[in-house]
Formats: sequence, structure tokens, C-alpha cells
Amino acid sequence: GLHRAASSVAGAAFSLGVLAVLALLAGAYTFLPGVVEGVVARSVQDWLNLERAPEVRLESDPPPAMLLGEFSGGRVVMEGAEFGGLRTRRVEVELEPFRLRVLRSLREGELVPERPIAGDLRVVVAEEEISRVARLDSRVSRVDLRPGAVFVGSDVEVLGNELPFAVRGELSVRGGSLVFAPRSVYIAGAPLPQRVSRRMLEGVSFVYRLEGFPEGTRIGEVRSLDGRLLLTGRIEGLLG
Repeated sequence: GLHRAASSVAGAAFSLGVLAVLALLAGAYTFLPGVVEGVVARSVQDWLNLERAPEVRLESDPPPAMLLGEFSGGRVVMEGAEFGGLRTRRVEVELEPFRLRVLRSLREGELVPERPIAGDLRVVVAEEEISRVARLDSRVSRVDLRPGAVFVGSDVEVLGNELPFAVRGELSVRGGSLVFAPRSVYIAGAPLPQRVSRRMLEGVSFVYRLEGFPEGTRIGEVRSLDGRLLLTGRIEGLLG
């Protein structure tokens, strides 16, 4: 009788122990993602000297793997970040799989990855900001962004009348700079003949150096959209 009673007590204690461990794991699994995302947000904010903490969403597949610091990816979204004097509307980083030293990150309150984190980068810049940057050149008064085309405008005086003058062209990224390649000239909304445009545009180019982005950032492509500019590339060594 005593043996059976002792066995029952031991079995109950074991069951309670298992339940306690499961409860602990469930609690950790419930609260850990939000805590780690908060640590990542603060780390990115401090690293880039942002006014506001970014939005962070981390993913783990299978989900319990995050208890070991294994993440299958994630997204960091920054609104209104500024890099080298260029004010962006939105910056998104799609994170590649990575591993964190979870306990150390939580203890130190900052992100401690096992190795530098990398991801794909998308930067959206508003037309108004591109116009502001372009107006640093006194010859430029406005910029109009359209799908696949950029119009750089100014005003010229013809026979005592001031007429809107615009150069249509394309943007590309070369050697870490935005390069505007002019293609045609418009006066008062009417295109000039290509022969005349080519003569007027000989030797004309506009270059804007992309500076101030985090070390390890590579901007590889630029697209002009309706009222905004989209820069895409990679960032290596994020917080690493």
C-alpha cells in the first residue's frame, strides 16, 4: 500500500513538474516575440539615430524555434528616416533568416545576433523631397516623377515671356550615386525636335551622391513611380 501511495505521489509530482515546464514554455512563447521585437526596434533606433522606433515583426518557422533564438525572417519598417540629408517616406528591410543570442539580448537590452543580419532594402522617397534636393541646383525649380520618367523643370525667358522649360530623362544608380540621364526637352509642354533636344543636352547630366545610409548598404536599382521614387538594394551587417 505504501509503495503504491509513494508511486502515486511521485507520479503526481512528475505531472505537476511537466505542467509547470509546459506553462513556463507557453508563457515564454507568448511573451518572447513582443519582447525581442521591442529589443530589435530600440537597437535599430539607436543604431540609426532615428527619432521614432521602427515597426518590427519577426517570424519563426516552426514558431517554437524562436525560444532558441532562431528566426526565419522578419520585417523592419521605418517612417520618415533621414540618411545623409535625404528624408525618406518609408524604409522597409526584409530580413533573411538569422539567429539571436536571446538571453544575452534580453539581459543587455540590445540586439546580439550570432552573426551580422542581412536583408533586402526598399526605400520610398516622396516627389517633394526629390524636388527639394534638386532645387539645391539653382537651375532647377521643380521635379515631376512619373512611371518610368522624370521631368526636371525650370523657367526660361523667351522674347520677354517666361515659359516653363522641362527636361525629360531617366534615373539610374551608378557608383553609389543617382544619375539623371536627359533624353528630350519640352517648352511650355511641347516637345522640341529630337535633333534640337540632343544639341541642347550635350554634356548635360545631374548626379546626386547617396550618402549617409548605414555601412553595408548597396542601392542597386531606382524606379520612378507616380509621385515617388523607389530605391531597392541590400543591407549587409545589420546591427552586426
